[in-house]
Amino acid sequence: MSSINSGMFTATGQHFGISLTRTASIPEPSLLAFNLRSYLSEYTGYAKIRRAIYVGERCPTLSIESYSIALEELENKTYDTTTYKHIARLLEQLTGERRDTEEWERRVSKEVKEQDTEIRGKLERAKKQVSKKDTLQAQWELVRLQQQRGLMDEAVRALQDGRTSCGGMPEQAELYVEAARVSQVMGRWLQVATYIQRTEAVLPDPDATARAELAVLRAQADFGDCKWSVAVNGLRELSIDTASIVFARKTVTPRDIALYGTLAGLAALDRDQVKQQLLDNVQFGQFLDRMPECQALLQSYYDSKYDDALNMLTRILSFCHLDPVIGPHVTTLKQRIRDNIVVLYIQPFVSVRMSSMATALCFGSTGQLEDTLVRMIDSGLIHARIDGTTGFLIKHTVNARDAALSRVETMHRAFAQQAELMTARIQYLEEESARKRGARA
Repeated sequence: MSSINSGMFTATGQHFGISLTRTASIPEPSLLAFNLRSYLSEYTGYAKIRRAIYVGERCPTLSIESYSIALEELENKTYDTTTYKHIARLLEQLTGERRDTEEWERRVSKEVKEQDTEIRGKLERAKKQVSKKDTLQAQWELVRLQQQRGLMDEAVRALQDGRTSCGGMPEQAELYVEAARVSQVMGRWLQVATYIQRTEAVLPDPDATARAELAVLRAQADFGDCKWSVAVNGLRELSIDTASIVFARKTVTPRDIALYGTLAGLAALDRDQVKQQLLDNVQFGQFLDRMPECQALLQSYYDSKYDDALNMLTRILSFCHLDPVIGPHVTTLKQRIRDNIVVLYIQPFVSVRMSSMATALCFGSTGQLEDTLVRMIDSGLIHARIDGTTGFLIKHTVNARDAALSRVETMHRAFAQQAELMTARIQYLEEESARKRGARA
């Protein structure tokens, strides 16, 4: 049985563990027309369950509804008695109403035992008959059963065991892709990346549908590991048509792709790249149509309407707090994107009054802006100094002649180092040649 931990909804041990201690509370999303049930209806299975529990842990006003949705999905789509009991207990604490889970548990336990016995019997018979095809088929049945029970680690092990029964590379690739899907549901991004690499090793030229699924899985893994530039590069080549089968599985949606691409792009790309790779990208535009708020954010960013961009960013991130892929990185993303906006804001100026800048960029006070600027100056994101007397930020200007001289000096040092190494090499060769001549004499 899984342990109950105090963190986010993750896999602990074999089962999905859930927190009985609420994490830091966040308000409901401020996006217009947000409806939790409608939002979660776009997912199914453990993708839906994971998101529902993630919302319940973080948003007190939505917790009863989200846990109820998770319980419905667990009851109708899974055999996961461990997570089911945890959710029922959480709802009992929140509502004071006790739910009888024993009848469902008995029925499910009986079904699981019957299916497990049948599948293992098939496996044993197939192995005795040395039938790789039947063994692999039984192994797949075992994988599905373990997934329904919430035993994701066991499902991955069953997938790994199935490799010895594969008749060719495509069958191995299918096992690796499924392992990547299971790892995706658990939020184990390093494992997702590993299984993608193994898939590509045995299937170097997949069809368009397989390429699209691998691109989605890789982008989620890169986003989960904060590799913003890599994530956006993979997403901008994706199209809704080629990824339609991926979306049909209801583990990721076009709206998710729009969010990943938009936030990763604003965190990693410069202003012109945002225009070229996202706003003017016809394929990515199909995803932006599913999330107009992302389109508005990107356009405001490119048009230098920074107050509009920051207000829209705040609204979008209020929604992203409830996303298990984006949620853990909201603070990092917000700081990264705000820093990029600060850099863009001061670009045209030699100096700028900080009080005006604080107002334009939606800082609560000039002191908050000053703290941000100090951090950015220390980290080398901007080259400027703060004049505390006048309240101005003054950029360092580089003299063209001094810059040219600096480049020449750098080249001279590199050339001198190479010449020194070459001289030492020649001296070594001369000494080696003299030694060999002496040995022959």
